[in-house]
Amino acid sequence: MENKLGGGHFEPSYEWQHEEGIDVLLVHLPEFKDKEGLKVQVSNCGLLKISGDRQVNQTRLKFSKEISVLNNHNIDEIKAKFEKGVLKITLPKKVTAENANEEYELATTSNKSRFRKFKKVAISVAAIVKRRGGKCG
Repeated sequence: MENKLGGGHFEPSYEWQHEEGIDVLLVHLPEFKDKEGLKVQVSNCGLLKISGDRQVNQTRLKFSKEISVLNNHNIDEIKAKFEKGVLKITLPKKVTAENANEEYELATTSNKSRFRKFKKVAISVAAIVKRRGGKCG
């Protein structure tokens, strides 16, 4: 399950699960019995850093992994939970202008002019978010 390297450093195994509206990263850490020594950090630039440091018997185990978060994830809503040797990191996807338009269109059966106005605003907001997402460091 784990690839141990010299000096107590190791690379944990991990897997992605993709669902509608959310991606989940599962990091397998059987040597860690609780969340003590684990860190999950997300930078404003969209870099997810996962690290751990734990003493097991006479060996100090350490790992560090960095993963780029896609632009379609909402970095402010990323959450992590550790349970039974697995660190579960949920990365919710942003609501896009296209998704918002579809939901609004389904909810509205009349007043097409309001829909057109909403569509213009949603596309403008999506363009602003996209431009801001690319600026970092």
